[in-house]
Amino acid sequence: MRRFAQFVIAWEWVWLLALLPVALFLHGWISLVLLLLPLLWGVRWVATRRFKPATAYDTAVLLLAITVLISLYAVFDIALSFPKIIGVVFGIFLFYGAVAVTRQVKHGVWYLTAFFLLAGIGMAFVGLIGVSWTGPVAFLNRVKGVLPTAVSRIPGTIGGVINPNEMAGVLNWVAPLLIALTIGLWRTLWAQRRQVWLLALLGMAGFATFMLIATLSRGGVLSLGLSLLIMLAVATRWGRWLLVVAIIAGIGFAFYLDLNTIFSGDLSDSGQELGFSGRLEIWSRAIYGLQDFPFTGMSMNGFRRVVHILYPLFLVSPDTDIVHAHNQLLQVGLDLGIPGLIAYLAIWGVSVALLWQSWHQTNSPVSRALIVGLSGALAGGWFFGMLDAITLGARPGFLWWILLALIVAAWDTAQSADSI
Repeated sequence: MRRFAQFVIAWEWVWLLALLPVALFLHGWISLVLLLLPLLWGVRWVATRRFKPATAYDTAVLLLAITVLISLYAVFDIALSFPKIIGVVFGIFLFYGAVAVTRQVKHGVWYLTAFFLLAGIGMAFVGLIGVSWTGPVAFLNRVKGVLPTAVSRIPGTIGGVINPNEMAGVLNWVAPLLIALTIGLWRTLWAQRRQVWLLALLGMAGFATFMLIATLSRGGVLSLGLSLLIMLAVATRWGRWLLVVAIIAGIGFAFYLDLNTIFSGDLSDSGQELGFSGRLEIWSRAIYGLQDFPFTGMSMNGFRRVVHILYPLFLVSPDTDIVHAHNQLLQVGLDLGIPGLIAYLAIWGVSVALLWQSWHQTNSPVSRALIVGLSGALAGGWFFGMLDAITLGARPGFLWWILLALIVAAWDTAQSADSI
């Protein structure tokens, strides 16, 4: 029995990837296959006498899982909340599965990095088809025009169209890591005569950056710029001074131009222009909701229904579907209550601590390039989440859980003092 369990758990990552499409596109009775997820942990216990690999995130993830369970008390429409709940649950299993594979397979951190980057680029290609492009990049719609209608309409989205802001948020996880690896590894790859890999990195970095800018998302582009400054601050001493100067200059520039002018034209998921004033109004309603539902939240994904009933908006039409609170911290609080928000903040805090320790415990240029890239990806996601949000449990959110697993893998490598 134990040998069979060891065989099954050796292929855990493959089983999780096979279940990924089911978790992303829940449909009918086939969704019941996700009941196999707890079985995987049971098999791991038989094989290793542990349900999961140990990480620094364990306490925070456990608290987050408990708050998801508690939030069920406030659910008023299970069909509305169920996809988000499954997204979080599957994300947790995916996180621990990814950590396990990096510890079981030699150079597993690079295999996981490759998967993360290829998945991100794949989502960029989906965005190329699914976003309704406007302005100077409207020519990108020609790609959609040559495809059958059934292919160009993305399932599970509003009107079959991907919101460009959400696309920008996803690419803020991917583009900084690609840029850091391209710059940090070019000498190593060139010396090892692996120019093909260098060209692949350069091409993916250029494509991801172009697609992010093409979304015309002010928050997305601003987040990318700040993440690049963070990477410079991590990698160089002069970059820290540049970051301070840029922040001061940016604040002064924002007050001079008026934030509402800067963010005018940013669209909600329903296609309505929000601007900064619209966001302020949504944030105020989110704070009211957090005050009214401090312990359980208003159920995952419930804000979009409750806001127009309990907290009517004046600057946003009542017909507009407010998908989220346009701030990741407020949205997590609305979904899971203040305990869930504490757990979520703890995950971010642990991530920063692990990256800090990893940077100071390794001198490998290759390892440091990865750490700088992960720092940029984490920063890009954080800054984007202050003005917008990829909600906890959303379909693209599986990349965030893999990003956390990569942070653990980088820390593991720094602890072992091995060059990767």
